[in-house]
Amino acid sequence: MNVCIQLQAAIDQRAGVGRYVHTLVPELAALRGEDSLSGFYFDFRRKGSPFPDGMLEEHAYHTLPGALIQQSWKRLGLPAYTRFAPEADVHHFPNFIIPPLPAGPRAVVNIHDCCFLTCPETMEPKNRAYLQHRMPSTLRRADKILTISETMATELREAFHLPEDKVVATLLGPPPSLNDLPEDQVAGRIRNLGIDGPFLLHVGTLEPRKNHRFLFEVFDRLKYFDGTLVLCGMQGWQTEPILQAMRDSKKADRIQHLNYVSDDDLVALYRRAEALVFPSLYEGFGLPPVEAMRQGCPVISSNGGSLAEVVGNAGIVLPLGDPDAWTSAIEDVLGDFDHRARLINAGHHRAAGFSWRRCAEDTWRVYRELSN
Repeated sequence: MNVCIQLQAAIDQRAGVGRYVHTLVPELAALRGEDSLSGFYFDFRRKGSPFPDGMLEEHAYHTLPGALIQQSWKRLGLPAYTRFAPEADVHHFPNFIIPPLPAGPRAVVNIHDCCFLTCPETMEPKNRAYLQHRMPSTLRRADKILTISETMATELREAFHLPEDKVVATLLGPPPSLNDLPEDQVAGRIRNLGIDGPFLLHVGTLEPRKNHRFLFEVFDRLKYFDGTLVLCGMQGWQTEPILQAMRDSKKADRIQHLNYVSDDDLVALYRRAEALVFPSLYEGFGLPPVEAMRQGCPVISSNGGSLAEVVGNAGIVLPLGDPDAWTSAIEDVLGDFDHRARLINAGHHRAAGFSWRRCAEDTWRVYRELSN
């Protein structure tokens, strides 16, 4: 069996779908057995392959007119994807939309979340309109649809009246790149990031869906915590209102934005944070809570999207819109050592149930089912 996975997100994005592709492909390659795994992408910036030589059977890529071809796919529905990509029995499209793919090869597509349906106001208008327009045809053309949580699988089936077996949840896990950092390196990394003293942590792109302004309101209400709030994540869209809310906070001098950090620095942050505070409006999975639990960081999360499914009873899951409840939950974690220890222990057990290797195994199972 020949499988080709579209790698464009791994070229264009560091977080989100790009991180999904970066993490999944090595796991798929390790499990391919006698099957072949190739990749396709347009190398607009001439960066070359995002993966080491030999990991994939073949990389087919083009520079210009790649951008024109992508625009033609979006606007005209041609030329055929198979004119450029390697020949394959199964084509996997990790980023929501199937380009023009003729009959013959089987198609697998990832729908990572249903944000374009459930909270469209938190998306960039052009992206929202594109997904809303193209989603019905993609779902019709797909032979299998992969989601990253059972919650998303259910939402998708119900919204588009899809057969039960057409949608398969392949849950994620803590990325293997977040390996165990030697404990004697943690303190030095925290100092190098400019952090001094206790801190609460938030990990996520600065964008409306992550609900930073609510987070700042909660932080302002904390009476018995004299540490800092550390934000870790790149700037997304509509960041200026978020940055202005940060500047307007009564504790603006105690909010620190680190932008994007290395995996080792992220591990150090999880290890030393008093808690991960994650009031996201909506998540298709929610990797930061799983990463935090893996590293022994208590999690206080919203119930937006799939977060209640992912965090379970291993963290504190709260409804949105009640800053007093969030303030009380944070102060309980900060002030009750036994409560904190229980959360850390439960988090370790919970995170152990999520695995990228299992995600890759489930994905190969879908490929082979379609091939047969």
